[in-house]
Amino acid sequence: MAKDFATNPTCSMKFDVMLNRDGYVAQPGETVAGKKTVTFSGIKSDVTIDETINTENSEALHNGIAGLMWLFTGSDEGNFDELSIKKTTTEVVEED
Repeated sequence: MAKDFATNPTCSMKFDVMLNRDGYVAQPGETVAGKKTVTFSGIKSDVTIDETINTENSEALHNGIAGLMWLFTGSDEGNFDELSIKKTTTEVVEED
């Protein structure tokens, strides 16, 4: 039996979220007093950086990490560090 990697594995996205002095996700205009690393799993492995950070080249208004942050905090601007994003893909082995 031959083994191969699955064609559409998922990935995990890890990034730093900015916190205000009360320990909550910082909103636009608030002073950043710290940060916390957050991980989301089960994201499609072919996600692009534009989809992840919600740029003008994104396919939808709210998607990727920015969309998740918007759902949790009501804002998708200034509350996570775009340069901290790490994408980890785990390939799944399938048998024929």
